[in-house]
Amino acid sequence: MAQGAFAYMVKPITRPQFQAIIEKLQYPDLADPSAVSVVAQPALTAPVILLAEDNQANIDTISGYLESRGYHLILAENGQQALDFARAKCPNLIIMDIQMPGMNGLDAIRCIRNDQQFVDVPIIALTALAMPSDRATCLAAGANEYLTKPIKLKQLVLTIQKLLSR
Repeated sequence: MAQGAFAYMVKPITRPQFQAIIEKLQYPDLADPSAVSVVAQPALTAPVILLAEDNQANIDTISGYLESRGYHLILAENGQQALDFARAKCPNLIIMDIQMPGMNGLDAIRCIRNDQQFVDVPIIALTALAMPSDRATCLAAGANEYLTKPIKLKQLVLTIQKLLSR
């Protein structure tokens, strides 16, 4: 309710309970002194995250999880598309798969870092490559963080929060 909801219901709900809530929304009782006045609050702007990933299962999993956490996602299928979208959409953070067709993630990170407007945009390298040298390569290319697949979604969100709070 503190977040602006008109009402709430506890599961399991019954049809009469649901109908009563709908009627309150449709026909608020203005004579009722306990009636709640709902004033729209300006929405906070959700951080925009560019997700560059070519595997549809990973896209579905990551995007669904992040969107449920309030992030707005832009999806790119390869490094070149990620570079184009970064220039056009100016994301707050980039999650870059390293192994993609066409321009790979490392080349895309390097190109993004060479553009002055993206010097401070955090980039998370996301890859199945898990050797210590792979981490060093991703960080040397310009990534701020490096996470290996299979991704732990809670760890991804914690990393995003950490990078966006800087």
